[in-house]
Amino acid sequence: MRVTEQGLDAHISLAAAGDSVSATFAVCDAEGRAIWYGPFIDADADHPRGDQLAATTGAAGRAIWLAGRAREDTGVENVTLHLAVSEEGLDAITLACTASIAGLALDLVVTDDNPALDWCQAFGRLDWSSGPLTGLVDPEMPQSTPALRAITGGLDQQTEPQERLVMHEPALDPSMELRSALESLLLHDAIGMDAKMRHAVAAVVHLAVDTPHGPPEDAEEFLGRLDASWLVAAWLGNDTELSLIATLAAGEIPALSWCELMFTTTLAPWSTSPVAVHARRVFGTVQRGTLGAVRAQVG
Repeated sequence: MRVTEQGLDAHISLAAAGDSVSATFAVCDAEGRAIWYGPFIDADADHPRGDQLAATTGAAGRAIWLAGRAREDTGVENVTLHLAVSEEGLDAITLACTASIAGLALDLVVTDDNPALDWCQAFGRLDWSSGPLTGLVDPEMPQSTPALRAITGGLDQQTEPQERLVMHEPALDPSMELRSALESLLLHDAIGMDAKMRHAVAAVVHLAVDTPHGPPEDAEEFLGRLDASWLVAAWLGNDTELSLIATLAAGEIPALSWCELMFTTTLAPWSTSPVAVHARRVFGTVQRGTLGAVRAQVG
């Protein structure tokens, strides 16, 4: 993987692929070198379970996560991830949102020239380096996105991509760590949870944390915010969030009520889950909004 920087902009070029038959994935750098590959573990939430699109999506998600780590380690705010995949039909919007959460703008390219495909068939596994990735910054900005080298051939100029999505998002905000910790409470071992509920969890966390009043001060206030009437009052004038609240509060089993129940039990003081302990600690480290936090009534 290579991170290139010029001024306040940086670029990361990766290739990702998944194989549903062998249940393997691979992530390669711009030169075709594998930096992370191996089998999905049965307990992994992104295990494809025989679905090729899910295998590619899982590999792309891991590439985005790795690029996010590189962005954090280098301390660069504005980073574009150029991600090459070979599967059409991916949910590009969801991937772009995932990248945005990691502080990245996503440039998704669908191409047949993908070195990660070969690495999906490689024996064994290679884990990404657990050390800081600060040494990956290159001060020279390339004239163009590096071509991808397949491990079975020479360096070929990348063909015109069949599909390209570029989404530029604002720099990572200070509440990102809190949102990530809270989402992990329900998603870290959520085997079998469907995509709809995963999106609902992310939406609920966003609504409760990113209000114009600022993030909640502690777990008690966060739980108190998981109320439709409180959220509507907090987000008045914001049509997108109001629409989300209406959707989450509707249905025979409202997703908002389900999330409230799950967060109440997982954030309880007696919970010793590592992610719960981390989430409770993160509340004390986030920066407050300019208006200050508004405590909701709990009870």
